[in-house]
Amino acid sequence: MSSEAFMKGLEQEHYSKREVLEEIARFAKGRWVGIHCIKRDSKGDRVMVRYLDERPIVINSPHDLLLLIQKLGKRGLRSVYATAAVYSKLSSIDDVKSLSNMILYTPTWDIDNDFKNWRSTVKACAEIIEALKEEGVEKSIFVKWSGNGAHIHLHEGSISGRALRGRTPLDVAYAIVEYVKTKVEPRIQEIAMADECSVRVENKIDRQRMFTCPLSLHRDHNRVCVCMRPSQVHHFDPSWVDPRSYVHDKSWASYEEGEADGLAEKAIDVVGGFPLRRARRRKYPRLDEAITKWLNIISDEGDQG
Repeated sequence: MSSEAFMKGLEQEHYSKREVLEEIARFAKGRWVGIHCIKRDSKGDRVMVRYLDERPIVINSPHDLLLLIQKLGKRGLRSVYATAAVYSKLSSIDDVKSLSNMILYTPTWDIDNDFKNWRSTVKACAEIIEALKEEGVEKSIFVKWSGNGAHIHLHEGSISGRALRGRTPLDVAYAIVEYVKTKVEPRIQEIAMADECSVRVENKIDRQRMFTCPLSLHRDHNRVCVCMRPSQVHHFDPSWVDPRSYVHDKSWASYEEGEADGLAEKAIDVVGGFPLRRARRRKYPRLDEAITKWLNIISDEGDQG
């Protein structure tokens, strides 16, 4: 039975496009997938599905996505998400619980704001991009406009096995996001005050965090998740997320292997990795103090050169 039997209107039109199927599958490959359905529960919330047939949902090809739409049946497909983590296998529920099964992790900064204040979101994106450039990272960044705000992704391939050695991908990703977030937070707070908006940057990295897939529809708004390169951010226009005339850069997956290794090493030294749930004695100094100390060390070395 075709997907058209289960979906009508915008969803059917959008998810019948070959490019949409290909881009979602390209991002989702090797990741655990979550679905927001067209169907809503008794509280009015969209039904969320992460497992089918007692197995984690996976999308490794456009064909997989078409099969998934059929399996969802009358629930229908509205939005597609995939974990920041990439796994070596995803054949059972236990596979998504195992840190040792996690082979890569995509560092991601979550910029939250009201859609009407999109210009402030663009400014916040620019601050993070500039901070990454200062750390020697430029070729492995892509920006994804998702719903009301944006996600800035650092391609997981920019962190080599050398930087991961002896550390979990989760630890490295969390440290990178937290390190850069702390550097840019004061400036983003200034943007929020000057523009009288609620723009903020968040570190939502955790073991099973999911982000919207490229070209997925938003769960509530008729907007599509589009990708852009850092150089395109200042040209962003709200019309880019219109599902019937979206503007999307398919080169989002490009990266330079090892480009973020230096940043990873520095971030781990300063942040220390993903925090444990239970309260514990602080192993590392406060992050703002640690960054200041690090910058002072670099400055001293430069004076001696």
